[in-house]
Amino acid sequence: MSEIDRIRKQVLRTLKLGPKSFWELINYQDGHIAVFFEVVNRLLEEGLIGYRDYRFHLRKEVPYRPFADTVCRTCGLGVELRGFWEDLYRRFMEVTRDRPLPTSDYDQGFVRPVDTVRRVAYIYQRGDLEEAEIFILGDDDLLSVAMGLTGMPRRIVVVEIDRRINRFIQDFARRENLPWIEVYDYNVIEALPEGLKRAFDVFVTDPVETKKGLKLFVGRCLEALKGPGAVGYMGFTHREASLRKWFEFEKFILSAGLVITDILRDFAIYPERENQWEHFYDTYEIMKKLELPLPEVDWYKSSFVRFEVVEGPRVPEFEPPKDLRELYFDEESWATPLPSYLKENS
Repeated sequence: MSEIDRIRKQVLRTLKLGPKSFWELINYQDGHIAVFFEVVNRLLEEGLIGYRDYRFHLRKEVPYRPFADTVCRTCGLGVELRGFWEDLYRRFMEVTRDRPLPTSDYDQGFVRPVDTVRRVAYIYQRGDLEEAEIFILGDDDLLSVAMGLTGMPRRIVVVEIDRRINRFIQDFARRENLPWIEVYDYNVIEALPEGLKRAFDVFVTDPVETKKGLKLFVGRCLEALKGPGAVGYMGFTHREASLRKWFEFEKFILSAGLVITDILRDFAIYPERENQWEHFYDTYEIMKKLELPLPEVDWYKSSFVRFEVVEGPRVPEFEPPKDLRELYFDEESWATPLPSYLKENS
């Protein structure tokens, strides 16, 4: 999806709410003034919108639902679930009641369900959900399920190593009659199938945060994107990623031809009780360093980062992990559980 197409969609869905002035409308889209003006002129020339009494209005029906605002009414920056999104959150809680629990074999853990829906709402807010083709690498958060409940994407492809999660998503898609949700068993160590390369408008991933694993996960996602105007979203923490790691990764992203547009700090929280991962702590590096009780608060948080392709994208050269231990562990992996297959070989 090009920048022009995204802004066009943002303008049209906003005008479904009613006439807007130039100054109102510009706040509902992400382009700079020149490209916004270009989009508005095109829509006027096509006869899709009109201009009367200093306000733009729709002249023809368009295939978008009216914009469902998600901007927090208190801070004006965060995401607030109300109306359509509040209803969707309740539905998401119902359909994910029996979700698979995390396993240490794949360094899993899901964010709070409300944060999964808030992520989807933010992706929608930025114009990256409706009619988009979306690639999700790893989905223990069940983001594809929340997206599926909106009915907005054109296509969702999930690639995930855990077959329990894949079956759960496939069963959901069958029950809800959503044939545009596809799920594939996939190990990120393997090459991305050719049919999934250069095919998507959007990627979403929560990568492992080792230096090499981070670039491997995002590198696979970059291969999946179509080109300029395509976007990526990822969760990225400050718990197991130093500023030096952020610095090196940001250089990687810039050299790939993308620009970072948004960082929502600590946007998602990993709930201790719901994940039921008390036994993971037995092998955490932090527990070896200091005698600690199990946490009484939800302490592991993740920022939500958005990128947009300006050139390419291309995957910069990097040294991939040589084995699973190097994929999951580096000197900053102090809260990563040791997989059972590595316990047996240690």
